[in-house]
Amino acid sequence: MDPLAELVKIDPKSIGIGQYQHDVDQPKLRHSLDQTVVSCVNQVGVNLNTASKHLLTYVSGLGPALAQNIVDYRREHGAFTSRAQLKKVPRLGSVAYQQCAGFLRIPGAVNPLDNTAVHPESYHIVEQMAKDQGCTVKELILSPDLQKDIQLQDYITAGTGLPTLTDIMKELEKPGRDPRGEMEVFEFDKSVHTIDDLVEGMELPGIVTNITNFGAFVDIGVHQDGLVHISQIADRFVNDPTQVVRLHQHVRVRVVQVDQRRHRIALSMKHVKQ
Repeated sequence: MDPLAELVKIDPKSIGIGQYQHDVDQPKLRHSLDQTVVSCVNQVGVNLNTASKHLLTYVSGLGPALAQNIVDYRREHGAFTSRAQLKKVPRLGSVAYQQCAGFLRIPGAVNPLDNTAVHPESYHIVEQMAKDQGCTVKELILSPDLQKDIQLQDYITAGTGLPTLTDIMKELEKPGRDPRGEMEVFEFDKSVHTIDDLVEGMELPGIVTNITNFGAFVDIGVHQDGLVHISQIADRFVNDPTQVVRLHQHVRVRVVQVDQRRHRIALSMKHVKQ
């Protein structure tokens, strides 16, 4: 139901972050990875009424103690209906509220802005925009046409600059917890299911699953990922695979060699139209 809630339970090092992860300073690596997880959680946002203590811990301004207090308050008083209720949570003061409120979402809240990344401190700006457009806040969120009519320069003040207003409008265009764009539809070749189905010379769609200094591994729909050696990654000389491919990129590859005994698949992107 909520992939992010499960992913935060995994040690980032277990996901696979490169071949040299054990050669660097481990405390610094953990700190850097934790900061990345915090950044991801805050960018996506957290459903205040379903998030676990573990997920809430990663929200800016919260920690294990406040996260537990939120869960306890929710269990005792029921689901949150507004962000303002956070102020009633034990030990959650004004500073913590200011830091965390914009990252906590409440689907179906009385105020539709409670389910956006707009911070409560900026609610009055959106409310004024809606008033100037002669509509409600909910109607403004649901109407791209009304949003286009808004002149941001009219709302610039000493405390609110154009960057803040631009961020608010981006959030109104796409409220909720999914910051991703439209997903590109991808399908593996339906005739290939196991390594036994592979034939040298056949071209297949694939997804880049890992990149090393000697090439890129590509999932082509069988149990074993194939390797595109750096010498086979492009029609020109390449000294760094990341110049050509990126993780999770959709590519087309040609099967060069299949070693069924060792379960190895050699692939090539040379002379293959992408």
